[in-house]
Amino acid sequence: MKIRIEDDFEDVLMKASTGLGLGKLALAEQAGLPVAAVAALLDAEVDEASLRAVAPVLELDADALVSMANGAWQPEPIELEGLRCYNTPFPVDGYEAMTVNSYLVWSPQTKVAVAFDTGANVDALLADVKALGLELHAVVLTHAHRDHIAAYDELVATIEGGIAFAPKLEPYGEADLLEHGDWLEFDGFEVRARQTNGHSPGGMTYVIEGLGQLIAIVGDSLFCLSQGGAPEHYAQALENNREKILSLPKDTILCPGHGPMTTVANEQAHNPFFPELK
Repeated sequence: MKIRIEDDFEDVLMKASTGLGLGKLALAEQAGLPVAAVAALLDAEVDEASLRAVAPVLELDADALVSMANGAWQPEPIELEGLRCYNTPFPVDGYEAMTVNSYLVWSPQTKVAVAFDTGANVDALLADVKALGLELHAVVLTHAHRDHIAAYDELVATIEGGIAFAPKLEPYGEADLLEHGDWLEFDGFEVRARQTNGHSPGGMTYVIEGLGQLIAIVGDSLFCLSQGGAPEHYAQALENNREKILSLPKDTILCPGHGPMTTVANEQAHNPFFPELK
């Protein structure tokens, strides 16, 4: 399934400038550009010289930013037995094309499965559970923003015992609470929790071991070529992404809440937010 890259280059500019507290005038002054040039960038007009001027002010990687603006790179599709992504529409005012991801992880040997987030609906996920002969043991939430929990009640109702987990700093419903360093053991794989808040108060990444290749369900902490908005906790979001996600082995599959799956190596090489990793 091909999923479009969630953010465009102007979204990256806006997230960085907002996070750093720089308005158009301040950004223009520091970059040595007319305000009109900055406004044009934020209005999705590609100008390489202007992008290269604002990149260091916004602490972004200039080459990665220009590449993104030109649509020069996108990740190869990722397939792994025991991992499936579900991309469901979740239109909001001003962004009617918005979609959201949820994931199903299972052991091909034991058929034990766990869902991560719910997306807008779980029809396809539940159909796969049935078709593949899986036993759904739990749902695990990365965070409690409404697009990620829209079908929570429906999904939990299908799980024996209603077993669910959520971040301790972002509790939801009757879900059991997880802290950084906690781990869950299922028959065939383990899930380890890493606190990657910034976008949301308790945002959590879940690193899954046992399926032949490391998987990290990152929620909205990190996107392919971007990261979740964190206007009030921008530095925290960047630090968590560097230290707890992009420090994982390069071939780790990253499963974001929006946009396509990617890898640590891809984001180290192409994500404009992390120039120090290039």
